Amino acid sequence: MNGHAILALTWVTPLAGAVLGAAVLAPLVALWFLKLKRKRRVVSSTLLWSRSLADLRANTPFQRIRFSWLLLLQILAVVLIALALAQPEAEGFGTKGGRHVLLIDRSASMNAVEAVDDEGGAIDPPVARLELAKNAAKTRVRELLGGGWFSSRASEVMIVAFGTRAEIRAPFTDNIASLESAIEAIRPTDELTVLGEALELSRAFTSNLNVNDARGERNEIPVGDLPTIELYSDGRIGDLETLALRDGERVVYHRVGTTGRNVAVVSASADRPPDQPDRIQVFAALANPQPEAVSVQLQLAIDGTVRSITPATEIPAAVERDGRWVPGRAQVVFRPIEQPENAAIEVAVVEDDALRDDDAALVVVPPAKRLSILHVGTDSFIVRTVLEALPVERFVSIGPAEFDALADAGQPLGYDVVVLDGVTPKKLPPGSYLSLGAVPPVEGLQVFGAHEGVYPRVARDEHPLFRSASLDELFVSKMIAVQAARNFEVLAESAEGPMVLTFDRTDLHLVIVTFDPLDSNWPFKRSFVNFVANAVEHLGRAGDSVVGRSLAPGEAISFKLPAGSRDAEIVLPDGRKVACPVDPDGQCTWGPVQLAGLHRIEFTPPKGEGRDVRLVAVNIGSAEEARIAPRAELELGSQTVQGVSVGANQRGALWPWVLFAGLLIVLLEWWSYQRQVRV
Repeated sequence: MNGHAILALTWVTPLAGAVLGAAVLAPLVALWFLKLKRKRRVVSSTLLWSRSLADLRANTPFQRIRFSWLLLLQILAVVLIALALAQPEAEGFGTKGGRHVLLIDRSASMNAVEAVDDEGGAIDPPVARLELAKNAAKTRVRELLGGGWFSSRASEVMIVAFGTRAEIRAPFTDNIASLESAIEAIRPTDELTVLGEALELSRAFTSNLNVNDARGERNEIPVGDLPTIELYSDGRIGDLETLALRDGERVVYHRVGTTGRNVAVVSASADRPPDQPDRIQVFAALANPQPEAVSVQLQLAIDGTVRSITPATEIPAAVERDGRWVPGRAQVVFRPIEQPENAAIEVAVVEDDALRDDDAALVVVPPAKRLSILHVGTDSFIVRTVLEALPVERFVSIGPAEFDALADAGQPLGYDVVVLDGVTPKKLPPGSYLSLGAVPPVEGLQVFGAHEGVYPRVARDEHPLFRSASLDELFVSKMIAVQAARNFEVLAESAEGPMVLTFDRTDLHLVIVTFDPLDSNWPFKRSFVNFVANAVEHLGRAGDSVVGRSLAPGEAISFKLPAGSRDAEIVLPDGRKVACPVDPDGQCTWGPVQLAGLHRIEFTPPKGEGRDVRLVAVNIGSAEEARIAPRAELELGSQTVQGVSVGANQRGALWPWVLFAGLLIVLLEWWSYQRQVRV
């Protein structure tokens, strides 16, 4: 910790100590004023009593008080006993003066429940890390601003709460009550831990005295006067490697928590097999951040009713590989379940661990329906044959010119999925498209040539598009070279560039394959048929607003209701309701989402009575956030900040020691008296 260490005291019952001191000290001193007749005795030593026995022949009832070690001991004993009755408590060691910024981590890992303290003692009842951090922060505020005999007051304190985003909960102030209220009001979230924005936010308020002075210049604070940044966290910070301290910045890391016991369901997906649209099949991915293997059971619940429990699943231990931490992973596939209606599906770990928030993942599946497909191509019989074999409601095939005429008409196409088979149309009306061997006209996607002799290098095997559709044996003789903007997601790529991409917007959903299947060995693999079926199913459900898709905490809910809908509310997983504004076109946006779980969007449809409901699944989905074992220290650039457990700063009762000292002095005085009166 930087700065000069000082001890801060507080008094639990100061009035009781003051009353005792006033009631005893005055009579004690008065007794030493009184003249008493004493009998003469012969003793071996007078020591402390010699001066008090020297004036036995005085004639007045009072005398001028004289210095006496005995009186001093008696007064000291009374003072110590009075101080003990006032119950002083040490509040830890602080930093002298200056400004302080308290950064309080409210991310998902701070919801881990602690049952054991740093010394191995039981915490009863167990408490979440965020509560430990808030209590320690409130104690720190009282320590910094409370004053006292042994402390120096800090000038001002600011409170910042952060997860994925940072928020100032209290600007710089020296009002203890307002700071404690701001700390107490911090709610837990399931967001990831990102510290960069919190640091920048605190720097924005502390790095300059006057951002816009008369000359438009910045007046920097001298390095020695920079505020102290105090971080309350378990240290599991996702952007830690990108952070560094500036010259003169002082950071205190208050380490929160001890446990590392946790397993997470990092993803769940559910789909209807193309040949069984009335059934649902569920897939889940598990992560183990612990250094030892674990065995867990999973349960599958549909609309809150448990439908299946798996046998024990073994998850390998996390390992260090090439200097990087890699969690143990496992995948689970549930048997298909009959469910023709829409459903909210939850996959959850049966066993309890320290962090329950990431023990479950949700997915919302729309009701079964047969899709309509529009094929746009020329002479490619392979793709057309695969599409005709799918169990769809309607299949139509047209040429490129006919499609361009439909697009120019400005009317909805009326198909769930449009397959562009080696065709690049002039424009794309709103809808869902599978593009094979051509690049559609979408902003952010540029063609700059071609590549030959390509093998896939990386593929997102957990994505629904690649279910039973591995690309391991794929060879492509010719592929379009493309450069994609950041709003495109690359699902498979080679050393030369992207091979499969997706693009999602409110009105447009794309799956783009940058090579013609006929320029590869793919049509001879069963994975090609499975990929086309997966893509059609995935795109056919993508238009159902956010239904069937899941979000992560920190993202915004954005969905389209029927035009003219009104009075939209979002029911959060904790039961709270928040209003969601709806524009005339039915677009509703709210966020960022802070809690994982099922979110219900309730609204009144146009010209309708009653309330309609949409469901949105929000999942943490982060193996890094599931790694809850606290960091012992933080590497911030070239500097190492050692963590200090919040348990090390707890108050310690001093009054038993003060009482012991007072009683010891009384015994010393009694022993001295007995030695002097013994004949």
